[in-house]
Order: sequence, then C-alpha cells, then structure tokens
Amino acid sequence: MRHAPGGFTLIELVVVLTSIAVLALALSPAAISFVHDARVVRTRQDTEAIFLAIVRFSFDNGFFPQWTRANDGGPGTTADKIDILVGDGSVPVVADDNLWRHGTSDRLAHQLTSNTPGYAMRTALAFGWNGPYLYGGVAPDAWNHQYLVNIGLISAGSQVEAGDAATRYAVWVISAGPDGVLETPPMQPMTTAEASGDDIGVRVQ
Repeated sequence: MRHAPGGFTLIELVVVLTSIAVLALALSPAAISFVHDARVVRTRQDTEAIFLAIVRFSFDNGFFPQWTRANDGGPGTTADKIDILVGDGSVPVVADDNLWRHGTSDRLAHQLTSNTPGYAMRTALAFGWNGPYLYGGVAPDAWNHQYLVNIGLISAGSQVEAGDAATRYAVWVISAGPDGVLETPPMQPMTTAEASGDDIGVRVQ
C-alpha cells in the first residue's frame, strides 16, 4: 500500500532523529569548548577594562580609588581606607582567613562610575574626578561572580621595596574564573606574584 505523498514512514523518522542525535553528540564538546573560551576572553577583557579605569582615575585625581569618603574632596582619612574593591555578582569562594574575604570593601561602581565618596571634580586648573571611568557599571564576570581588586595594598613610586624594607605587594584586578574559587593569595610580593588555579587577572601593581 502506498503512503501519502510528502509523508514519512516510521523507519524514516527514526533514521532522521538518530542522525540528529549523533550530530548533536559529536558537536557538543566543541560547542562547550567554544562557550568556555568565549567566557575566558570576555572576563580577561573585563579585568583589563577595570585596570585601565583605575589607571585613568589615578591620573585624574593624583591618588588611587581607595577611600569610602573624600576628605575635602581629596583622599580620605585612615578610617575611610578601603582594602578591597568589589564588582557586582555572587561572592566567590575564598579562604576564611583571607584578606579577599575580611578586608574593608567598597563597590567598584562607587569609585569608577558614580563618585559616591564625593571626590572633587576635575577642572581646567585642578586635578579631580572626571568619570565615569566605566560606563554601565561593573557587571559580574562570565560566571556571575564579583571582580575583586586588593586596592588597599597599592603604593606610590616604582621601588620594589619600600624605604623601610617592607615588602610591596601585588595588586590585582581578578576573577575567580570558571570554578568560582579565588585561589590567588591577596598578599604576594610584587617580584614573585602569580595568579593561581584558573583565576583570571591583571596586575595594577
């Protein structure tokens, strides 16, 4: 008996569906790898953009963004000093005794997009805040975790060691990477500092 024109037999449908399933299984590892690589690239670009925003801030203001409140428009007092700047998103997993977790924090957006501390504005005759340095705020990394900056360790000058022989530490703009676990120690000497695990970061200092 002939079947209607344009119709499919059960066997034909099974063959087509099996072929689609085989192609999907063959292509899925490549698709997963592509998505992973794209997320890594995007996160690396974000860390570089935050780094450049911090550098532009320092050029305009004459100091780095590390104060919760401006003092007469300039740097704040010791009581207002920030250890960690954080972006939006979920908090990455870090060790309990880690500065990444327990330092005094403020939002990157407060410093780089909205001037929440109240820094003096830049004029033709004086240094000052001339942002926003990042447009659209500070989005989470590609895995929806916060970017972190251990800005409290920033120091002026280019010496590796300070005059009192105290070690100068690396300052990172960093993401915890795909696993969401921040493995890079927050206090590493500048001379030997490296990002750990699958963390993605760029050095400010």
